[in-house]
Amino acid sequence: MNQYKRLLGNTLIFTIGTFSSKLLVFFMMRFYTGILTTDEFGIADLIIKTTNILYPIVSVSIGQAVIRYGLERSTDKARVFTTGITTILCGFIISIPFNPIFSWISLTTSTGQSITMEAYTGLIYLYVLTACLQNCCSQFIRSQGMVKLYAVDGIFRTATTIAFNILYLAVFEWSIFGYVFSVICSDALSTVCLFFVARLWRFIKPRSLTRYGFRSMIVYSLPLVPAQILVFLIGYIGQFMLANMVNTSVSGLYTAAYRIPTMITLVASIFIDAWQLSSINDNTRQQQITFFSNVGNMFASIVLLIASGAILCSKLAISILTAPDYYSAWTYVPLLALSASFSCLSSFQNSIYTLEKKTFQSFLSTAFTAIINIVLNALLIPRLAGMGATISSLVSYFFLFMYRAVDTRRFLPVRWKRRRLTITVVLTFVQAILMLLEPPLWLIWQIILFVLVFLLNCRELLVGVKKLLRRA
Repeated sequence: MNQYKRLLGNTLIFTIGTFSSKLLVFFMMRFYTGILTTDEFGIADLIIKTTNILYPIVSVSIGQAVIRYGLERSTDKARVFTTGITTILCGFIISIPFNPIFSWISLTTSTGQSITMEAYTGLIYLYVLTACLQNCCSQFIRSQGMVKLYAVDGIFRTATTIAFNILYLAVFEWSIFGYVFSVICSDALSTVCLFFVARLWRFIKPRSLTRYGFRSMIVYSLPLVPAQILVFLIGYIGQFMLANMVNTSVSGLYTAAYRIPTMITLVASIFIDAWQLSSINDNTRQQQITFFSNVGNMFASIVLLIASGAILCSKLAISILTAPDYYSAWTYVPLLALSASFSCLSSFQNSIYTLEKKTFQSFLSTAFTAIINIVLNALLIPRLAGMGATISSLVSYFFLFMYRAVDTRRFLPVRWKRRRLTITVVLTFVQAILMLLEPPLWLIWQIILFVLVFLLNCRELLVGVKKLLRRA
């Protein structure tokens, strides 16, 4: 199948499954913020984030190895899946004695009360186990070309999460516990359904395990563990530091604001899911460079245009999607939108590391960025609170993109259209600053800048679409 046709087809399928489902969760923000206080929302989200940090440690990021090796025609599929499940179960058992670590994570509420994550230990461990197993199953079926089932599973998980949320929050009034437990139940149901629908029991064969096969997958995935932890730290350490250095209420406002730019990362995640399947092919080096350059420039135009739209609609989005108590969160949205766009572009660059199996280089780029992020948060949050975390996020993701854009040229030099990209970034940044300053006729200025961003990138978008359609 033509590489462009494959990319277009997979993107459309993932769009149906992922975008439609995540959009429902996005509009549930009004429901969440109407039931949970800013403190409760902040704590609940930090439990989720704690799990996200533990996830790669417990699973040894084996899900990435499952899809990478599962895509190779020559590999034994049973060995790949069995290795994945075995690694997760062993990692979970080994991690149990380390639960006292949760007492180190201290939070301060708006009333001055001090709490730790130790109170939610059982909930966190259950979440980790279900999330790891679900990811392994979903990554494996994706590697086997079952993209339609993967997309349907995304819709199913969203529907069940919403149903459980309504039941646990509105009916049972379980507050923080209900918010987190709904995700656990959804992941567990998804795992069971995938196991039977895809008949995954056929691929569980303990005898297929070999020392070489296990070692090769672990060697691939192990460098991704600190890399994934650092990715989460870059994205979410600001929320933890806000909850510790300021209070959980400010952290809750920051969390609510972060949900708006997630529409940008959502579009990117749909594309990256499809891109991961298309980037691994039998092209020559020159063909690969052309393919990555064409797709990369189109991707950058889409991401930055959505970021510009998010900045324009930041006030309106917050007022519609959250309860009135959360309205002040709009001030975080403009810079977070720009931050999210750089996060997406750096993810695209990371696909080159994946293609070349350069996981250590991916780790190094993330490590440098995490250090910058932590230092900036420590310096800025005491002075600027939530805005300090926002600025730290923007600077960190900008650095990550620039680092990877330069470093990956050693392996596969993407030919970025630098002039257009630079002007677009500058226009979007000016748009964000003007939104925060609110000068006279600010709305007119916002519309003008959005139109300029659109006009600057519309040709790139049209050319990209024509290539996809022509080659499809």
